[in-house]
Amino acid sequence: MTAREKVFSGIKSALAPLPEREARPAVPHGVADPQWLAGEADNVALFKKRAKVAGTLCFDTPGGCLSWLYEQQAKTVYLPEALASLDAKFAEFVQLTHDYTRGRVDEIDAALTLAHGAIAETGTIILTDESTPDRLAALAPWTHIAVVRKDTIHRSVADALAAMPDDPNIIWVTGPSKTADVEGILIQGVHGPGVQGCLLV
Repeated sequence: MTAREKVFSGIKSALAPLPEREARPAVPHGVADPQWLAGEADNVALFKKRAKVAGTLCFDTPGGCLSWLYEQQAKTVYLPEALASLDAKFAEFVQLTHDYTRGRVDEIDAALTLAHGAIAETGTIILTDESTPDRLAALAPWTHIAVVRKDTIHRSVADALAAMPDDPNIIWVTGPSKTADVEGILIQGVHGPGVQGCLLV
């Protein structure tokens, strides 16, 4: 076996699925919650407030989301089959596509995808392979709008961790993609969407 083969063999062994998953540690409910969280009564209102601080745009209705997209002059919008119920409403104002591939990244102005859930405490959107199999559409476009069901919003980070699904890929998105170089200049949209939105349904 060559040195190269040994290296790749080691990598494959390290990445092989474990025969049995370790059980997640049991965390008492509320033990990691910040003190201010107790004063927040409504999860949806808290999520909207914290998401706004993180730079996420929140829409309460499909019409509100569509009006914003129209104002932004979005011409082509991606909708997955899972959100086909929105087709009729959106098709009146924008060109819809159900196909998002690497070759079409520059053609599509905005993409909507279905989120697994959200976290009120931090204004975070949760994406998984199961709920968002079209991961490229959630990470590649300049404008990404996650569709979040209100009943899937966890109150705290601890609650979200306790309810974490058995999914091979889970992404927590808190606001648009941001990075800063050595000069301290903040730039959005380098490693992901430059505009992050959320449609609450």
